[in-house]
Amino acid sequence: MSRLIAVILFSFTSIAGFSQADSIAPFLKTKQLPDFTLTSTDFKDFNQTILNRSKSTIIMLFNPECDHCQDQVKLFIATPPVVKNAQIVLSSVETQEKNKEFYDKFHLEKYPFIHLGKEYAYFFGGYYRPSTIPFIAIYNPKKQLVFFSHGPASKAQVVDALNSKKMPFK
Repeated sequence: MSRLIAVILFSFTSIAGFSQADSIAPFLKTKQLPDFTLTSTDFKDFNQTILNRSKSTIIMLFNPECDHCQDQVKLFIATPPVVKNAQIVLSSVETQEKNKEFYDKFHLEKYPFIHLGKEYAYFFGGYYRPSTIPFIAIYNPKKQLVFFSHGPASKAQVVDALNSKKMPFK
């Protein structure tokens, strides 16, 4: 009888342990900038190798028609530390037509530090598991996660993350 109880308890403990581990998004486990491939609005693939190793990286999952996402991009463009010290990867799963409209609306060709791409593999969704958009992850130049937000980030939060006032997550 005690053996049966021990087996049952072990089973429940194991199941609980596995379900807990699965509830943690992969980016919080690795805390490193992931490898990725996106397709730009001119249908050319790009990946993390195009990123400048001496700058911080902002990854933003967004929808081109989302007002909060549009406001976040405006904030990035209007924030000097972002323009000077960061590079931005905007990732969308929307159509290339909608992405191109967004690109043109914000004149992103003027901002070579901004890379907009469609994600065909849907990797970021599973990696970050966003509960809302925009989803923002900021990595320091060593490609370590220093900040993330499910939803818009304030100018102060972004600047603090870029200034490394926040230590990388442990």
